[in-house]
Amino acid sequence: MITIEEIFSLTKLQLKNKLLEHEDKTHYSNNLERINAVIIHSFNKELLNSKEMEIVESKNYDRVMKSNPTSYSNFLELLNPKKKSNKINININPELLKFWNTPKITTLEGHTDRVNCVAVSGIINTPDELGKQYIISGSEDNTIKIWDLSTFELVTTLEGDTDYINCVAVSGIINTADNIEKQYIISGSDDETIKIWDLSTFELVATLEGHNYPVISIAVSGKYIISGSEDIKIWDLSTFELVETLEEHTAIVTSVAVSSVFNTAKFPDNIGKQYIISGSEDKTIKIWDFSTFKLVTTLEGHTFSVNSVAVSDKYIISGSNDSTIKIWDISTFELVETLEEHNGGVNYVAVSSNTAKFPDNIGKQYIISGSSDDTIKIWNILTFELVTTLENDTEVYSVAISSDNKYIISGLYNGKIKIWEKN
Repeated sequence: MITIEEIFSLTKLQLKNKLLEHEDKTHYSNNLERINAVIIHSFNKELLNSKEMEIVESKNYDRVMKSNPTSYSNFLELLNPKKKSNKINININPELLKFWNTPKITTLEGHTDRVNCVAVSGIINTPDELGKQYIISGSEDNTIKIWDLSTFELVTTLEGDTDYINCVAVSGIINTADNIEKQYIISGSDDETIKIWDLSTFELVATLEGHNYPVISIAVSGKYIISGSEDIKIWDLSTFELVETLEEHTAIVTSVAVSSVFNTAKFPDNIGKQYIISGSEDKTIKIWDFSTFKLVTTLEGHTFSVNSVAVSDKYIISGSNDSTIKIWDISTFELVETLEEHNGGVNYVAVSSNTAKFPDNIGKQYIISGSSDDTIKIWNILTFELVTTLENDTEVYSVAISSDNKYIISGLYNGKIKIWEKN
């Protein structure tokens, strides 16, 4: 048991240590969505950001919630009108973590150096088999490996690069210049090139040259490849020709992403906007109009390099070496939230699909972050609450999530790939 007075007086770290003294548990779930409004949000905003505890209500909880207490003493009176009880229970809520608290974990070994990037393909038809889906991993051993997502077996190794592989992406189905439907793996390397591989045959199709610095990041949207290096280059995916170069960043571009098409709130005449989002070692995030390639705005707030950017329907998510994740409104470009639970640089952020595969998870979407603190954290994108932490034994350099939200794939410093399968 822990008293309410203690909760209100302890710092976030002190409270966490206190909880661990009281219970022999390593994970405390966050079930604050309802009771925050009564106990936490009203009385201790610092605790609201801990995201690591659950308060289990007393038998009078329903009446307390309906009464909407406005003060600490008011809350105690409502909790127990006959006796001003000042104790509440701390416990685990298994419901919140039922998908990720006991995941099946598979480790893939094959790379001989750090895995810098992982991606998951869509479902494709190969010459030999229908309905295949792949994990694609790039490493500092200069190779790309293709793994079968259903069996976790190594399918093949691509060996066309002469230096570290920094990034991989998978295109949608496109029509080539000679009107043939293709789907590609696109990789960026320290050798300053971008390589295009046929996803069905794994053959090298093209090598794009033009950057004068290692290619650190790749994104694909429709008919374009967007590559981040000392600048940003836009390439036509059907012809492999260079379309545009963007040069507003003052340091290396570490990450690029592309938003979906949406209507902005800030600019009412900008109906059907789509953006390129870039993060850089210059600590900024830049937003570019995808139709004109013009700079729209610059987001400032991180205090160290921005390592990764991702996009949901409503938000831009950025991970930084300052150990934080920042959430920005994509229609107003305002900072919405800062997540501070990591204890090391945030190397990668990704956003899950909004899927109906799990009926009780409809409308839920997650941010997945990988960090140099050896953890992956999963966050509820609606509430920005920490759902759970997945522990690794080494630094996490990249994360990806399958389209059905069933698998989280992480690329690790020790050359391994760890796969977390939702139960």
